[in-house]
Amino acid sequence: MPESSSQSYTPKTQERSPPVDQVTALKRQRNNVAARKYRQKRIDRISELESELRDIKQERDDLRIRLARQEAEAAALRSMLQLNSGKNAKS
Repeated sequence: MPESSSQSYTPKTQERSPPVDQVTALKRQRNNVAARKYRQKRIDRISELESELRDIKQERDDLRIRLARQEAEAAALRSMLQLNSGKNAKS
């Protein structure tokens, strides 16, 4: 902040009131560690789920392609069968 301002700038570290005692400080520290650990665990879980989702989508797409090929093959075989049936009936 500029020095011409009527209010003086105080860093954030000075705005906090100091812990009342050692027990409170220890609790805050433990809570901060637990919160950090939880946030990281949540991020890791989201990444894991996104990766699993990508794999499942890829598998789905592969199965769709496989199904389309098999349907095309079945249609071709039916067509061949009908042609052969038609030839045998005429003979």
